[in-house]
Amino acid sequence: MSSQQRFKSKVAVITGAGSGIGRATAVAFAREGASVVAVDVNGEALKSLEKELGPIAGKEAGCLTIEGDIAAEETGAEIKLRTLEEFGTISYLFNNAGTEFVAPLLETSVADWNRVIETNLRGTFLVTKACLEVMVNNRFGVVINNASDAGIRGLRMNAAYSTSKAGIVHLTRSIAMDYATLGVRSNCICPGCIKTPLCERFNEEVGSREGISGKEALNKFVMANIPMERVGLPEEVASVVLFLASDQASYITGAVIPIDGGLTAGMN
Repeated sequence: MSSQQRFKSKVAVITGAGSGIGRATAVAFAREGASVVAVDVNGEALKSLEKELGPIAGKEAGCLTIEGDIAAEETGAEIKLRTLEEFGTISYLFNNAGTEFVAPLLETSVADWNRVIETNLRGTFLVTKACLEVMVNNRFGVVINNASDAGIRGLRMNAAYSTSKAGIVHLTRSIAMDYATLGVRSNCICPGCIKTPLCERFNEEVGSREGISGKEALNKFVMANIPMERVGLPEEVASVVLFLASDQASYITGAVIPIDGGLTAGMN
């Protein structure tokens, strides 16, 4: 266990915790003393995460897993109820869960549009509303939303996804402005190309449209657009999430922070 315990006695709720950025963040919070509430639609992934977190969390912290779809209104209510029953409070919320759909607008059905918006934007709203009530009552809390680079720049073949992520950026700012005097901070991260299952699925679809493999599509994009010429790691994103949750970021709210190797600094 790490000697650094920045989050001892704190409770972090993380959606999409079964893989990628969410999983790396759950592990990072546990290593620094927080009790973790891991939410995901994939029950098997949660079981695997729980097994990994067990020896990390130690005796003074714990791990609660909740299998559920954030687009369903009852999931937010369940997160709030079960977290309070298990740990008594909610200190941090990392809204990380999301889904993708690769297509331009004319190839986006109403069902496709609704699925993406309901998961990414409505789901973030629902979970935040449930957890925010606890934070406001405690006059302490930090909300961190994952908006992706798609939330701050245009992406081809991403009408629904980009729209949902742009909405999350402004939801973040609204929360920051409305609840700063009540002890709650709200910030937004915008990861670029990160080594996650979602990124792999995205590039497989892009590659199929171009007649190349997903790996080729990703490499082509990285070398043309990312100054650091590499894909990021989930752990690199997790470190920023933990910083934003920490007291070191006590005067940061309403921020929108790219984590993208320079991708959004300028497009070629």
